[in-house]
Amino acid sequence: MNHIYINIFEEKIKYYIDEFETNKRIKIKENEIIIPISFSTGERLSYIKNIISILIEQYDIESYNIEVDDDIGTKIIEVVKMEGVLEELFSCKGVMLWK
Repeated sequence: MNHIYINIFEEKIKYYIDEFETNKRIKIKENEIIIPISFSTGERLSYIKNIISILIEQYDIESYNIEVDDDIGTKIIEVVKMEGVLEELFSCKGVMLWK
């Protein structure tokens, strides 16, 4: 089973993908998505959604976990929108929330 951890910041999204095999956790990939400053809110959301969608298919992601940086500041509305878009994407792709 492959799992993706996502941490949302104002200007980027960090993620890493793990594979779970019989009580063993193996890190497959770790990276971050830098969100271009010049993008409008809609473009940012689409950009993030497209990249994460590709990762879901490429790594056969079955579960996810999303965290939001504690020190967001004034960009909280945009971060909540990013979280909402990702939640919707995971739901549409049949990826389960990891609790």
